[in-house]
Amino acid sequence: MAKDVKISYLKSLQGYLWEEGYASGDLKAPLFPDVAAKLSAWHKKGLKIMIYSSGSVPAQKLLFTHTNAEPSDLKPLISDWFDTVNAGLKTETKSYQTIRGSHPEIPVEQWLFLSDNTKEVDAAITAGMQSMVVQRPGNADLPDEVLKRLKAIETFDSLGDSL
Repeated sequence: MAKDVKISYLKSLQGYLWEEGYASGDLKAPLFPDVAAKLSAWHKKGLKIMIYSSGSVPAQKLLFTHTNAEPSDLKPLISDWFDTVNAGLKTETKSYQTIRGSHPEIPVEQWLFLSDNTKEVDAAITAGMQSMVVQRPGNADLPDEVLKRLKAIETFDSLGDSL
């Protein structure tokens, strides 16, 4: 797992261990301090919050049910869930078109995709979405050429309340 190898039996074992750890309370999904409050504020504004992760949808739901936030369960704030099975690879434009197509009521210019991966941000932009790189502690510094080409934020708070 340290090598991030995508082998099904390891993913199954990981899922089992996570489920047991979360159920016992020994594990909590760590969130940056700004995340829970901002998700709650966006939800109260009526914005749809969707998660797209390379982790499976069941793993995403487990994680958002057992966070280190208060309240711990953020799952009610999330409108929809996507992974590489139901949407496709995160670096492919078609995946973002698939996600957009699942919510045709949202005009393309109103979508905002946030990621720490510049290839994912590029794919989302190519699909017509707004997209920004999230630069968090622990991430590698972004090269100057990326900062000239893409908008980067360090916290969700820097997005303001204008969403």
